[in-house]
Amino acid sequence: MAELGNVQQLKAMLQRLGAGEDLASVREDFVKEFKDVPVKDIMAAEQELIKDGADPRKITKLCDLHSALFHGKTEGEAIREQKRMKKQDLLQLPEGHPVDYFIRENSALELILNNLQMALENGGHDDKVQLAMVRLKKIRALYGKKEELIMAPLERYGITGPSEVMWGVDDEIKAEVGRLSRGLQRTSAEELKEPILAVIKRMREMIYKDENILLPIAMQNLTDDEWVDVYRDLPEMGPVFITEIPKWAHGEQVLMERMQAEKSAAEAEDMKTSASGADFEQAVVHFDGNGSESPAGEMTIAQLRGLMKILPLDITFIDDQMINRFYKNGDKVFSRPLSTLGQSTYQCHPVPIRAVVKNLTDDFRSGARDSFTRWIPNPDRPVKVTYLAVRDKEGTYLGAAEIIQDMTEAFRQFRSMEAASMKEEALKAARTQPGQP
Repeated sequence: MAELGNVQQLKAMLQRLGAGEDLASVREDFVKEFKDVPVKDIMAAEQELIKDGADPRKITKLCDLHSALFHGKTEGEAIREQKRMKKQDLLQLPEGHPVDYFIRENSALELILNNLQMALENGGHDDKVQLAMVRLKKIRALYGKKEELIMAPLERYGITGPSEVMWGVDDEIKAEVGRLSRGLQRTSAEELKEPILAVIKRMREMIYKDENILLPIAMQNLTDDEWVDVYRDLPEMGPVFITEIPKWAHGEQVLMERMQAEKSAAEAEDMKTSASGADFEQAVVHFDGNGSESPAGEMTIAQLRGLMKILPLDITFIDDQMINRFYKNGDKVFSRPLSTLGQSTYQCHPVPIRAVVKNLTDDFRSGARDSFTRWIPNPDRPVKVTYLAVRDKEGTYLGAAEIIQDMTEAFRQFRSMEAASMKEEALKAARTQPGQP
């Protein structure tokens, strides 16, 4: 339990920073009062500010200042201390544990940051800078794992600071990396040197926060079963900066035991079904619609399962209580960890987006709208996302479906057909010119 007096003192210092007081002045008082600060007290102080009505987005903006206040060291000193702490902590961590995995990813990320900074400071290495920035765009996957697999479970324990503050900083870093990567296609690395160095500093700072705040708090709160769930879901987005996800012997053993238990339960259910003379897979579902506005005909459960498996779509169903109930995620446009099934869909979204999710759901529930479509114009992978209200025959709201379509091939086909059509039109125009055969 965080010491109440410590938390209140820290909270007052954070308020002073928020009011615009100079960091050096606040830090002078901090050093007088504290030799050391437990991470739980830091998080508790930020959460107290949020409970008092502080805008999480403002705290997000101050997050780097907060960290500077607490560790108060130069970047080089912080990194050296972080490595010493990391070495000590890893002695207690088995290979392949999710925390071990995240530390390995951060170490690989540090190497990229070091090489990028060296290329920038030596000058004349546009190709190296561009290559490093392309690699850094994969930070989305690493931050996504951290947000969905670590921050979301912590929220269920009432620890909202990471999702309300750190997630917002993650989003800013992801956006800035994307912007700078695109900028390098139009200008030189020298022109963008300062903003790239700034984002490198923020990414180093985030590594420090992950390993000295977020992951220690997670280790204090998550159960062994929850860590096994995290381990099971790590491959959903694959390795990011390392080449492969290390095996965790304990996690593998627990997952094997779970699989055997599920198999035994399924076999027992099959025997029960067979004994009753009913074959659930052959049960028929009737659709009494007209085929255009609603489904028509009939299918067995086995046929429905087969159809869902091959549909070229990623589908999520959220019930009327905003709980994630179903995923079909073959294309993996976005990650869908199994651990989020049965959990609130709000925890899968950053705090600033949750109001948008709620407003859309309220419109679906009230009947104000039945669908909403948004396009993600990613040049590497354009995506169409459609949200649909799901209702029963009487029109009662049952929940919402999210349909995700990778449009890469469609765009390629349309561009190809458009180019062929333009070429044909140009040939026709040339033939109609005077003197042409």
